[in-house]
Amino acid sequence: MSMYNKGSTSEDIDYLASGLLIEILEHIGSKKLIIARISFIGFSLGALVIRAALWRPEFEAFLGNLHTFLSFGGPHMGLMCHSRNLFKTGLWLEQLFDKSVSVSQMAFTDHKDPRQTFLYKLSQKTGLEHFKNVILVSALQDHIVPYHSTRIEMCKAALKGDEIGTVYTEMLRNTLEPILKNKNCNFVRYDVSFDVPKSFNSFIGRTGHCAFVSSWQFLENFFHNAGLKYFE
Repeated sequence: MSMYNKGSTSEDIDYLASGLLIEILEHIGSKKLIIARISFIGFSLGALVIRAALWRPEFEAFLGNLHTFLSFGGPHMGLMCHSRNLFKTGLWLEQLFDKSVSVSQMAFTDHKDPRQTFLYKLSQKTGLEHFKNVILVSALQDHIVPYHSTRIEMCKAALKGDEIGTVYTEMLRNTLEPILKNKNCNFVRYDVSFDVPKSFNSFIGRTGHCAFVSSWQFLENFFHNAGLKYFE
C-alpha cells in the first residue's frame, strides 16, 4: 500500500503522481527486484494518481510489465456533468474553504479553457492501454463520483452538444480508444451494490463511495468472486 501521499490528497495530482513514482522506484531499488509484472489498485483520487504516474519518462521502462489496473470509484472523467445539486454545493464549499488543488482539477476549474485542464491533458497521455486488464468498479450508491466517470462512458449531459459536452466527448475518446484498439487488453466494467444504512453520509453519497474500501465484506466477496483472477 502506498504511503507516500498519505495526508496530501489536496495537492496537485501531478505532484501526488511524482510521490507515488518515487515510492515505486525506491521500493524496486531497495529490494533489488527483477520486475515481471506490475499491477495497481486505485480508489477514488488514487486511480487518477496512478494514471498520472504512468506516462512519466521514469516509468517508461516498466510499461511492458503492466498487468492489471483495478479502479474502485475512480473519477476518470472528473466530476463533470454531476447530476446532484447537493454535491455541487458541497464541492463549491470544499473548494472555498479547503483550497484543494486536486478537487479543482477533478472539477475542471483549474483552467478557464477546459482543454487546458489537468484531466483533459491526462486523457491525451499514454497509460491504461498498456495493461493486460483494465477493471473499473462502480456503484450507483456512490454520489461523490459520477457513475459515468467511474465507468469511463458517455453521459446524457454530454449529448447536449455544448462546449462541456464536446470536451467530455473528446476526453472519452482520448481515454477509451487506445484501450479498445489494443486487442490484448481486457477491458471490464463491474457494477456493485452496497447495503447502505440511512444517514446523512449515505444521503449525500459519501457512504456509498467509501464502501469500496471500508467494507471488508464487499472486498472479500469481490476478490473471491471476480477480482483475484485478474492478478493470477
